[in-house]
Amino acid sequence: TGAENSREVNLQILAINDFHGNIATSSSSFGGTGRADFLSANIKALEAEADNSIFVSAGDLIGASPLISALFHDEPTIEAMNLMGLDINAVGNHEFDEGSDELLRMQFGGSHPVDGDLDGDPFLGADFEFLAANVVVDATGETIFPPYTIRNFQGVKVAFIGMTLEGTPSIVTPSGVEGLTFHDEAETVNALVPQLQQNNIESIVVLLHEGGRSDGGQNDCGTELTGPIAEIVPQLDDAVDLVIAGHTNDEFVCEIDGKWVTMADNRGRLFTDIDVTLNRVTKDMTVVAINNVPNLQGGVTPDPVVTALIDKYDALSAPLANQV
Repeated sequence: TGAENSREVNLQILAINDFHGNIATSSSSFGGTGRADFLSANIKALEAEADNSIFVSAGDLIGASPLISALFHDEPTIEAMNLMGLDINAVGNHEFDEGSDELLRMQFGGSHPVDGDLDGDPFLGADFEFLAANVVVDATGETIFPPYTIRNFQGVKVAFIGMTLEGTPSIVTPSGVEGLTFHDEAETVNALVPQLQQNNIESIVVLLHEGGRSDGGQNDCGTELTGPIAEIVPQLDDAVDLVIAGHTNDEFVCEIDGKWVTMADNRGRLFTDIDVTLNRVTKDMTVVAINNVPNLQGGVTPDPVVTALIDKYDALSAPLANQV
């Protein structure tokens, strides 16, 4: 009925994790997938069908990248994601590989301190927001990036909290995490929930670069979810509706303790398509459907703007590749 419809707002959340700078990598997995220009086309096709849409990443967007991105300090990946319309990236452990100054440069732009503008163009930084709720700069006591961002969809506010695993310092070179303290994931989220609720926010999504494993297929949980994420999720405040996970490069759709938990493989081979409704009266989120969708190449016209970006860096890296 009309009254029912007016009470509900539809929202599409599209998510990736562990992209690792694979802008030009094709894979035979999941029916022939990969590349940023196809991801852009596939994401934009789904966005075109939605009233409201947001495109998010659960960390390791950059770092441990192929040469085409790594050679240019992952600027190509940031630029590709800008063209694709990525909205949010929660930091992962690999975001800290080159240290906090370089990570801040990814957000805010500027020339590389040693190599300058290797591609001949100024680097303007990310158009999307980096989030780091549990990463505190010791010198200031503030988080290195905002803990969350709030988006308003037709009058209903949704909070996206982003963070990396507490154990990041144990898997990143010490210089990468110098001057930073990494806090407990569940405690960090739970401390933020009352602040959000005071702001009349009841729809909460956590982008958490920590994971686990399931023995199921790409769209189920198999017998169960195991690993750190399975221990963290039950500790999260019940106000949390959805956890988009990363780090372990698995793929699953699980429900734990009334909260949905998803992961979409890695390197841009899958992405997660999550349909939710937001209630205008209660401000609550209800998950309607979740699917891990292959980033298929067959029968898809790649986004020409992103193809041009890939081609540019391919040409620039070819002569340098021979010297490495």
